[in-house]
Amino acid sequence: IYLYAGDVPKNEAYQKFIGLSLTQSNFQHIKHDITEIMPLPDQCVDIYQAEDVFEHIQLDEIPNIINEIYRVLKKGGVFRLSVPDYRCDLLENRTVKDDKGELIFDPLGGGNYENGKVVGGGHIWFPKYETVKELLSKTKFNNINFLHYYDESGEAVTKPIDYSIGYVMRTPDNDERVSNPYRPMSIVVDCIKQ
Repeated sequence: IYLYAGDVPKNEAYQKFIGLSLTQSNFQHIKHDITEIMPLPDQCVDIYQAEDVFEHIQLDEIPNIINEIYRVLKKGGVFRLSVPDYRCDLLENRTVKDDKGELIFDPLGGGNYENGKVVGGGHIWFPKYETVKELLSKTKFNNINFLHYYDESGEAVTKPIDYSIGYVMRTPDNDERVSNPYRPMSIVVDCIKQ
């Protein structure tokens, strides 16, 4: 079983996944809100991929969601997480900042900025390596492999990604905007259930 958080992209690279969709129920989607418990037994999923989804969910809700993913994964199963990396120049430059330079709204991340907050489904937090590392430390996963990211000093890290586990669109291998110079656009992490 290969699960995908959200609607499965219309790309052949994702054909093995079943999407957990808020709106669709068809041959490639099950209507399910990923913030809810999955109606699945323990240890039945091989791979679970969440690509550009978790930045739309309140940070304090995410550890419970990831622990639910951990529950349904088989031993040796992989949870592949990818979220936008807001140390990437493209993302950082397009994002609206407050008077102190703090990121407050990414106009290309969806939603609107109203009365001091993001509404309508946009990015409600702006992932960086240390935030994602802390978030994952609050889960049951112990085997956590960061593959692409910018570290706290802004240094780019691009380890090889095994795309047979799950394709990731926003990487320098698949997105020409960050292919030259070759640099991360997303934080890509593989979490393996032991």
